[in-house]
Amino acid sequence: MRITQINVQGLYGIHHYQIDFVEEACLKIIHAPNGYGKTTVLKLIKEILNGQLGEIREIPFESFSVTFNEGQLIVAVHKEISKLYYKISENEKQTVYEIQGDQNLPQALLQQLQDIEKEMPIYFIDASRLWIERRKEQTEEVVVMPRVLEYAKELGEWMREALAQSNYCGQALDRSFPSRLITYLNNKENRCLSPAEIHQELEDLEKKRRALEGVGLFSALEPIPIGNIETLSEDMQKVLILYIEDSKKKIEAFEVLATKINLLCSLINKRFSYKRMEVNMKEGFVFRVPTHEVLKADKLSSGEQNELILMFQLLFKAPAHAMILMDEPEISLHIAWQQSFLEDMEAIAKLSQIRMMIATHSPDIINGRWELTTGLEEEECDPI
Repeated sequence: MRITQINVQGLYGIHHYQIDFVEEACLKIIHAPNGYGKTTVLKLIKEILNGQLGEIREIPFESFSVTFNEGQLIVAVHKEISKLYYKISENEKQTVYEIQGDQNLPQALLQQLQDIEKEMPIYFIDASRLWIERRKEQTEEVVVMPRVLEYAKELGEWMREALAQSNYCGQALDRSFPSRLITYLNNKENRCLSPAEIHQELEDLEKKRRALEGVGLFSALEPIPIGNIETLSEDMQKVLILYIEDSKKKIEAFEVLATKINLLCSLINKRFSYKRMEVNMKEGFVFRVPTHEVLKADKLSSGEQNELILMFQLLFKAPAHAMILMDEPEISLHIAWQQSFLEDMEAIAKLSQIRMMIATHSPDIINGRWELTTGLEEEECDPI
């Protein structure tokens, strides 16, 4: 499921917009000067599809509709004084719900919106990204802390969880290894790989281990030479085959997390001058400077923290198949970073299977990709 069009009528009593999405593109950009409602459009998409009426009741508009590609599903909200109308249209069938005053949404409408949410979750990234509020367990006191430290802590926890899963898998495989080995050796129908194939499998396994070492999920160890596989008996070669299969299963617990960590480090390290991101299970991520000293993430500049938070949210926090609503990604970012921003977003979207709608002031973010944009001040449409 994906959004194909947004139609806004009477925003603030004056603006009328039609925003069309390019079918094959994972990105959509809206741009305009301040006051045209870029952020408001993002908020209304989120609130309308999540069924949260706070913003909907407070923002002046006449109607707001979201059209999807599946069965021409349309979710529309029409607003009158102290009254809202939700209209769900699908396959020429329309259901209208009236919500008066402070009433909550009817259960049937909530269920329809939840069904949409399952197929296309909404994830909103606002412009205020650097800080996060947390409540102390014992005192109930609310404290404000750097969001990057919270994310570093979470990544460390996820890495330790992946290690625990791999260890649990390894214990089960090790315990059953003698039984499985005897069965495997006695089954004459099992195809024995050639020595060359076994050697290639072992090399591929070592490459995976090296990749996991590079992102802090494995300890760095020197490989031990295997020797001449050709001289081994067929039964010994089968032992190696079973070892390879078991090793792959132990590594599976790390693969998704490792892929995301690797992309995060790659994107961050090509941007941050004189600082290199390092990942480990204890601290999550830290940064090493040329003097070999280590910086915690909250010691980065505001621009670096903004960039890191954006990348982390997209890779680790946003659900798969989500529509990401991103407000002002250019905040505190150097022009060079802005110009490579869309390329990075496309790489993340491909990995995480997400789509993005971005509100920006910056032509450097667009960087010539005008086919992805709608200028609200240019495309303002007549009332329907």
